[in-house]
Amino acid sequence: MSNTFKAIFERHDTDKVNNGNYQDGYEASFSSIRHDVKLLFEIGVNRGGSVRAFAEYFPNAVIVGLEIASKYRFDDERIKIEIGDATKPDFINALVEKYGRPDIVIDDGSHFSRDIRASFRLLYPHVKHCYVIEDYGTQFYDYEKGFYINDGTPATSIIHGKINELLSRKGDCRSIHIYNSIGFIFK
Repeated sequence: MSNTFKAIFERHDTDKVNNGNYQDGYEASFSSIRHDVKLLFEIGVNRGGSVRAFAEYFPNAVIVGLEIASKYRFDDERIKIEIGDATKPDFINALVEKYGRPDIVIDDGSHFSRDIRASFRLLYPHVKHCYVIEDYGTQFYDYEKGFYINDGTPATSIIHGKINELLSRKGDCRSIHIYNSIGFIFK
């Protein structure tokens, strides 16, 4: 099977192709709905390669990058960069008011467990289709690049909670796809 995700994300020089689990996870989870996605939020823009790649991968979607302090601007009608803190209710509420409910949210932000949990609490209720948590494997280490990232409650607790919801048939979780360091929570 050809991997469209891999080809597109290599073209845009993203770190998402350095991990085969990401490539396989994204392709398996989204290849059948690529053309149906209309709105995607990505927490963490960095250099902007992934927002460009997502715009190509999801050809009918507006891609909204959420970044604390991005110095990159995009001159593209389908890529919007919003500067703010994805852990703050006012910022998230303003985004949803401005753009609507996203089909997909991808958290590739700070990797701090408290930030991942806070963003999830704020954004998951608005998601129509899938919430993706990247790099959750870092939660098993105390430090990443000199920063303490696990505050005692790892972000993997989100996935554990959704597994419990799924098994008890309570809540809105329809399925969960788990790969090494990336999880897809489907509604």
